[in-house]
Formats: sequence, structure tokens, C-alpha cells
Amino acid sequence: MKLSRKWISCLIMVLLFCGSILNCRAESSDISTDLLVQLNEASTIMVKKSWFSFNKNYQVYIDGEKVGEIQGLYFNILGERLILKDLDGEVYASEQQIKRWNVRLNRLAQVYNGADETVGFIGEQVVRDFFRFGKTFHFYDVNRGEIAVSKQKIFHIFPEYVIEDLTGEKLYKVKKKFSLFRTTYEITVYNPNVLPVEQTLFLTVILNSINESDKDTE
Repeated sequence: MKLSRKWISCLIMVLLFCGSILNCRAESSDISTDLLVQLNEASTIMVKKSWFSFNKNYQVYIDGEKVGEIQGLYFNILGERLILKDLDGEVYASEQQIKRWNVRLNRLAQVYNGADETVGFIGEQVVRDFFRFGKTFHFYDVNRGEIAVSKQKIFHIFPEYVIEDLTGEKLYKVKKKFSLFRTTYEITVYNPNVLPVEQTLFLTVILNSINESDKDTE
């Protein structure tokens, strides 16, 4: 059976259209599965939460494009569990509040990788003395050895935290930004090799949750 030129042209157009869809899906898959690579290679990361959202979900952006989401789930009486997911819903890291093993800490959270293996801890310390006032966060490795510390910068219009290693090298800066209808934080990445960048994302959500809780009690 002979095919007319019209049918051949239509067949070619259909094949080209199907091929473009498959390519788009492949590109989308590559983007989502490389979430940690993107986070580690980024110089700036934005974390946003809508003012009108009834859930605890935060959107993660790099260069204006959404790359993932941090979801807050009620887990047990200790508190919520934070989960970092890519656009396909694959879990890359999570954080769960646990019982304190250091008396100077007001809050302690255990951090897990995508395989639900413990990779570190984040501890919150409230400091109130003549020279300092605010919250200090301590970051520990899986063996409970401290690797980094975050301190609040004072005399800023919007809250700002700087994370440093134990030698004083700046690793990250977390700063709240003015934004209409959204709570927005900007994370500046200086060195992601000491402290995993996903733990800085969790810190950002913790900071905002504490801020919202403080407002509710006022």
C-alpha cells in the first residue's frame, strides 16, 4: 500500500512531537535526580513559603527555578519531621527532633540521608548574656563531634545568621528577605564541603518556625 505525501508528512510530525515529549521528560528527570548536586554547586539558594499556605511546605529555588521542597510532617510528641524532596518526590534528607544529650542545648535534631541513615545533628542554644543575645546553633557529625556553629548577626533589619566552621571560616549565610505574600530566605553558599548544604536548608526552616512560634506567643 502506497502512502501519500500528506500521510508521510503527518507521520513525521507525530514522531517529532513524541520525541520532543520524551526529551522534555528526560531533561526533567535529570534535573530532579541531581538535586544534591545542584544544591552543592549553587552559590545562592532561595527558600520560600506562601503566607496563605495551610501546610508546612517550603519551596527551594536555584536561579529562579524550583528544584525541590521541604515538607513538614507531624511525627511524634517530640515535634515535626522535616523532609527534603526533589520534584519527583524522592527523599534526599530528613530531620527529626530528638531527646537532648547536651544540657546546654534547648533543642536537638537528628539528621538523616535519603536512606534514613544518621548523618549528623543540629542543636539550638539560647544565649542571653551581656555580650550576646539570640540563638546559636551547633552542628555535629555522626559521632557527635562539633563541626560548625551558626550565630545570629545583630543590628540587622531582617534576621541574619552566619554559619562558620570551628576555625572561623564562613560556610553559609542565611538571611531573611523582604517579599510580598511569601516568607523568603536567601542562603549564600561559601563552602559546602564542611557542612552538607541540606542541613543549612533545615536550619532555615527551623529559624522560620521559631520566629512564627514566637509571634504566636506574643
